[in-house]
Amino acid sequence: MQSIEELIKAQEITTAQATETTDQADQVSISEQKEAEPAKSQEVTGYTTETVIELLKKSLNIHWQQTTSLSAQAMHLERWGYAKLSEVLRKDAEEEHQHAIINLKRLEFFDADYQPLTVSPPSWKRHDMVAMIQYNLASVKEASSAERATIVAARAVGDEITANMMIPLLQGSEDGIELYEGYLKLIEQMGLDNFLSIQV
Repeated sequence: MQSIEELIKAQEITTAQATETTDQADQVSISEQKEAEPAKSQEVTGYTTETVIELLKKSLNIHWQQTTSLSAQAMHLERWGYAKLSEVLRKDAEEEHQHAIINLKRLEFFDADYQPLTVSPPSWKRHDMVAMIQYNLASVKEASSAERATIVAARAVGDEITANMMIPLLQGSEDGIELYEGYLKLIEQMGLDNFLSIQV
């Protein structure tokens, strides 16, 4: 099984090859192009439905981990008086749970066995706001990579439904990247104490 990075690189190579083919299009008649295009669209090296299923499983596990971690962080921050940030993370946890359900629904369509559901997120550091934000930023970056790779793999095998189902998940992860990078920028500009003072 290829890694996500290898799958994305393979897609970039395929795109580059397709561009070269387009540059030579005047040497082929329109009718020949129409006959050749369907065959070309199916000949994508390194992608199968099994690849899509494995990427869906990876995405599912990431979203379960995020649901668990964000829920715990929301409770932690509420306990220590940061109600505004706690509410943001609580809503994020609910969204990640919905994203996990979307993955489950598609895996059930494929009749794929996604068990055992081993949810073991990395530990996050309590009472360290910057470390917590960095932890969440790394998590949404991992999710966006998995989602983007799933979209690429699904389209490569003609599975537009899976690809389209993953687009809102990717958008959610990219929104998360913007959110946590914004928090880190605010802390850098105004200082941690001032940042914490507006989260009460």
